[in-house]
Amino acid sequence: MGAVQSNCQTKWFDCLVGMVGGMADPEATKRRIFEAAVAEFAEYGPAGARVDRIAAKARANKESIYRYFGTKDELLRRVIDRYLDEQGEQMEPQEEELAEYATNLSKFHAAHPEFLRMSLWEALEFGSDVGEGSLEHRRQHYEEKLASVARQQRDGLIDPALDPRHLLAVVFGMVNYWRMLPQMVRLLFGAEVTEADAERYREFVAECIRRITEPPEQD
Repeated sequence: MGAVQSNCQTKWFDCLVGMVGGMADPEATKRRIFEAAVAEFAEYGPAGARVDRIAAKARANKESIYRYFGTKDELLRRVIDRYLDEQGEQMEPQEEELAEYATNLSKFHAAHPEFLRMSLWEALEFGSDVGEGSLEHRRQHYEEKLASVARQQRDGLIDPALDPRHLLAVVFGMVNYWRMLPQMVRLLFGAEVTEADAERYREFVAECIRRITEPPEQD
């Protein structure tokens, strides 16, 4: 009986700490909720994710999650939106050639698999229907990627005849396949897929992109 009572008191105290913490510093509470939600959605997807687990990991209460982020589905959309805001620059072609960008993007996803995992779960659950607000928000990031490819075409680094939209879709497909469908990779490479296999795949993808994007020779 004493152990049960102590447990209840501990839970009550944790809840009170979360409430006071949220009142004292709402931005810190939002940050903890965001980080907890990234881990939860990446692991379980929108159907399996539980708001009470997110609240516990964030040292917050469920009411603060609904107040700051809305429903569980809205939370997922807003978490992906914010993830792009914070990490999107690392997933955007900079001044390097597209082949080098593909290699760096592959390494980023290997170190931070949560974005692809959340995106896959979202696609399985909602298809392309992610809400107009999120769609427009994310489109800005991809417009920047398209603009980067267009600049490289103007600079003579990429074949100007290639449609940047189709080109990036091919690049993302080649880069992400390894992480998004690991069971298929095992069928191709065998039961034990090593990091050396992944590195050789990155090199192969980079070479394919160089050949695809190579500008035509000038007469």
